[in-house]
Amino acid sequence: MNFDELRASIVGLDTMTYLNTGWGGPSPERVLARMRETALEESRVGPASPDGLALARRIAEEATAAAARLLGADPQDVVLTHGTTEGVNVVLHGLAWEPGDELLTSDLEHPALDAPASLIAERHGVQVRRVRLSPKASADEALDAVASAITPRTRLVALSHVMYTCGLRLPAASIARAAHEAGALLLLDGAQSGGHVRLDVAEMDADFYTVSGQKWLLGPSSTGALYVRRDRHELLAPLLHAPGVGFATGLAALSLASGSAQLQAGFAEAVRVYEELGPERAEARINELAARLREGFSLIRGAAVTGPDDPEAACGLTAIALDGWTPADLADALWERHRVAARTVGHPEGVRFSTAAFNDEGDVDRALEAVRTLAS
Repeated sequence: MNFDELRASIVGLDTMTYLNTGWGGPSPERVLARMRETALEESRVGPASPDGLALARRIAEEATAAAARLLGADPQDVVLTHGTTEGVNVVLHGLAWEPGDELLTSDLEHPALDAPASLIAERHGVQVRRVRLSPKASADEALDAVASAITPRTRLVALSHVMYTCGLRLPAASIARAAHEAGALLLLDGAQSGGHVRLDVAEMDADFYTVSGQKWLLGPSSTGALYVRRDRHELLAPLLHAPGVGFATGLAALSLASGSAQLQAGFAEAVRVYEELGPERAEARINELAARLREGFSLIRGAAVTGPDDPEAACGLTAIALDGWTPADLADALWERHRVAARTVGHPEGVRFSTAAFNDEGDVDRALEAVRTLAS
């Protein structure tokens, strides 16, 4: 599949300029068809019949293998989740914390990481330290800020690989090296990286890595995966023992609930589409469009890109502030007047645009023209 074929397989793109994949990506027809086919097959054989249960097991294995390929991991080190929020909680609540342990995170995190970090502090006496990261930091500056904040008491460094607020992309492998040299573990939240940035968890040397299926992968909601490095398996205790879950073995015991065969089939198909595009090609295309967007914004009076300028720290998320507009009013006007879908973000406040693999130069230029019109 090439980029034009991907775009043609997504309904609705002829009626809007969709630049909000960082929240939720539209699924191509192949993903939708795979979910429909699975739903029909499940109904035909009976979802809880022996054949239905065997179907669910096969699809779960297929989805686990797909997630492992996406992450560059062994399927034995991957467990399916309902999204990155679940994966983050499995790790944060699964570790055996001691009073006085430190959890190092940042001040740019999504509530899905920040909120459970605060709960860990409340329940276990853990000190949560939030390193200040400039949204416009270079890769080296981001590394220096994180590495200098790690102390001998730091048990876990938990960070987003890509910051949802501004598109700051952290140098994962270098941060892993700094954490491990200090005796700390590393959890990376990949909500904004799976399907966006080529991933190789062995190359990054992450201890834990989470991904979601519904964003850049263009899969269904309530899908995702958690990677746990082989020698870290025993560090995580299951959060609950639900029927059918508590009796599982290995990483499967970390699952919080059974998954939907239909959704898992869609997730597996979404990974397959992404593989056909090629992770390196997709990342290059996404970054190329984002660079075009950033350059265009720099020429609009009153518009300021709030994220990084360093190409190594930038990615397919571009956020701007526009003089005379609140983020909420700007996002509303973009949609209501120009049918451009973007979203508001905070810290720093702005409107964020996502350039995905299915987007093209026309999408970027329409967004630029819309902002230019609103700025005048």
